Amino acid sequence: MLLKEFTQKQQSELASYCRTNELADDLQVRKERVHHYRRLVFNVINDSLQSAFPLALNLIGENEWTQLAHHFFSDYKPQSPQVWKMPGEFCNWFFETQQPLRNKIPFINDLLLFEWKEVELYMMDDIPYEDYIAEGSWLQSRLVINPEHAILPVSWPVHLKKAKTIEETDKGQFYILMFRERESGRIQFMDISAIYVLIIENLLAGNNLLDILDAVHNQLPDISRPEMEKSSIAFLQKLTEKGFIYGFYA
Repeated sequence: MLLKEFTQKQQSELASYCRTNELADDLQVRKERVHHYRRLVFNVINDSLQSAFPLALNLIGENEWTQLAHHFFSDYKPQSPQVWKMPGEFCNWFFETQQPLRNKIPFINDLLLFEWKEVELYMMDDIPYEDYIAEGSWLQSRLVINPEHAILPVSWPVHLKKAKTIEETDKGQFYILMFRERESGRIQFMDISAIYVLIIENLLAGNNLLDILDAVHNQLPDISRPEMEKSSIAFLQKLTEKGFIYGFYA
């Protein structure tokens, strides 16, 4: 049912007040009590952000974090009615605006993105997976892979070191494989090399490991082909133990 124009305008002005602390003259509320709405709404937003970014909160400190949350709250108009998606919108806002915090903590973007991706994977809708069997050829069979995953490229080892110990010399190129365990829903993550990113992407495209390794070896002939095969199979076996690879196509 569509709201009456007056009601819609009143709701919009109340929402605007909650974000900006600027009270419209024609907003029909009790002026001495309306500040409680703003406080309660902000607490919901801040609680959502703090729950999503515990590592960043611990690194920044609660006082500076609260100031950052207030800035976001007043500056950004959320697009999703689902509160759990708020941290993702916070990331978009933070990445797209001038933030002095980046000068102080150069890896803060990667840390926020890493923490948000964990929330996003945990909350994502279930994705059906293909039927599979437990036995097959690592080289020639197609593999059934957990579809509830992400590969996150980052420039800082936010997944390998405690945030307070990361130094300028740690900057590089890292890839984080993140996936949701099928039974528990727990999010696992692991550091993987660029070659393994290439292998996983090609496995997802339906190629088998033998063809993938042939193509990689043609591009990187200095790498021992037998050693590449041995290490790649060991890597896929490890991913199977962890629940990222389910098995082989029947």
